[in-house]
Amino acid sequence: MPQRLLVSSELASILSVIAHPHRIRIIEELGAKEKDVQTLTEELGLQQATVSQHLSQLRSKGIVEARREGHHVYYSLKKPWLAGWLVEGFQLLDLQAGQSAEIVAAAKAVRKLWKVKERGA
Repeated sequence: MPQRLLVSSELASILSVIAHPHRIRIIEELGAKEKDVQTLTEELGLQQATVSQHLSQLRSKGIVEARREGHHVYYSLKKPWLAGWLVEGFQLLDLQAGQSAEIVAAAKAVRKLWKVKERGA
């Protein structure tokens, strides 16, 4: 029993870091290939400081890793399957009672878009 509690607590800690809309989007973007902060900033439409802070949170839990090349730092997922796992998780939105048709349709569209990007990588 203590082992299950220990493992469950650690997983909850990791999931709490992932559980932010911007971090989910960063994970999705890094699922296809490594990217630097500038590229992520442009693709996500966020400020560079915001992207850097979210990357720092993801690095703190070992979700992303950094690789330096000259003046650029490139980020990638340590476990690339995580991006696909999150995309599949959007199916949970289909199951929520009372979920609006707009959210269900958006979840399906995003799953399709992100799966196409993963296959193209």
